[in-house]
Order: sequence, then structure tokens, then C-alpha cells
Amino acid sequence: MPVTDATVRRLHEILLQVADIRGQIDRGPKQIKAAQTKAQTARDAVTQCKEQIKKSRMEADRKQLQQRQYESKLYEWQGKLNAAANNREYQAIKDQIAADTQANSVLSDEIFEILESIDSLQSKLVALEGELKTIEEDTSKVEAKIQDRIGVLGGELVRVEGELKQAEAQLPEDFAATYHPLVKTRAEEAFAPLDDRSCGGCNTGLPPRVVDQLRQGHPVSCPSCGRWLYRPE
Repeated sequence: MPVTDATVRRLHEILLQVADIRGQIDRGPKQIKAAQTKAQTARDAVTQCKEQIKKSRMEADRKQLQQRQYESKLYEWQGKLNAAANNREYQAIKDQIAADTQANSVLSDEIFEILESIDSLQSKLVALEGELKTIEEDTSKVEAKIQDRIGVLGGELVRVEGELKQAEAQLPEDFAATYHPLVKTRAEEAFAPLDDRSCGGCNTGLPPRVVDQLRQGHPVSCPSCGRWLYRPE
């Protein structure tokens, strides 16, 4: 029994269905990975913010210790000032007191700025943790939805592949000998519809004899790309 272009068209339709379903199944893990990556980025942002808060607190503690040391020195200098032996020593101590007082004032400003930055970081952390919670919940939903979808697609793939096997089993031996090697290497790209007077796969213009054969319902291969051609419905 000769192969008609209706048969080739049906084979191509099924092969396109198989390719589409497999493509959807393959995209599932990639979509899950993308959601997981987004969640990990959010977790990293929370971790980084916590680390910044920790470092800022350590810096504030270090400067507060310095401030206490300056205050202790000022107390000592004040005692030495009262016990100064002469005006020169008195003035030197006063100069040191002024310098330490200025340094202590600078430290106070720096500590205040650090404490303000900690408050800002704490607010940022609350927002980041809220965002992370939402993203993690969304990720869990995406994973469950995609896994369910993959299960459905797996069943659909089995059904469509069954249809393909049935259609292939009805092919004449001479056509099957050409069909199977071609489909093995090119899958759904083994076929293309006639597009006016051109190949719908490579867009190459077809010789009149090829177009005539196709219009008579006889599938033929494209002289340029080798795809089997058929008339579209």
C-alpha cells in the first residue's frame, strides 16, 4: 500500500506532540532549579545582612571600649592636672586632656552612626526574612505543581508514543526503511509541510515536479534539506 501525504502528515503531528511533551517534561527540573536558585539568593541576602549586623556590633563594642579607655585616661589626666608642678607641665596636661576629649567626641559620633546603621540593618533584615519566607513558600508550591505536572505529562507521553508506534506499524516496509533512520536522527525535523511552492522546513523553492507530486497526494523528500514533505490540511 503506498504511503499518502495524509499518513506523513499524521506521523509529523504525532512526532511534534511527542517533542512538545518531552520539552515540557525537560523544562520542569529547570523551572524547579530556577525557583530554588531564587530562594537561595534570598537566603544568602538574609545571611549577609546578619553578618553585617554582627560586624557592626563588634565595631561598636570595640569603639565603646576605646571610649571607656579615653574616659579613664581623662580621669587620670585630671588628677595629674591638679598635681602639676609648674605651668609648663600644667599646660601639657591640659593639651593632652583637650586632645583626648576631642578623640572621645569623635568616637561618640562614630558609635552613634554605627548604632543607627544597626537599626537600619535590623529593619532591612526583617524585610528580607519576610521576603524569604514568601519565596520559600512559593518555591514549595512551584515544586509540587511541577512534579504533579510532570506526572501528568509522563502519562500523556506514554499515550502519544503508543499512537506513534501504532502508526509506524502500518507503514510499508520500503517507506519504513527510510523513515526509521531519518526519524532516529532528526525526530520531528524529519518532516515539513508544503508552503505554497517551498519547503516548510528550509524555505527552499521546490521544482515543479515535486510540487505536482505533492498535490497529487504523494509525499516526497525535499531536494535541499531531505525532509519528507506533505500537503498541509
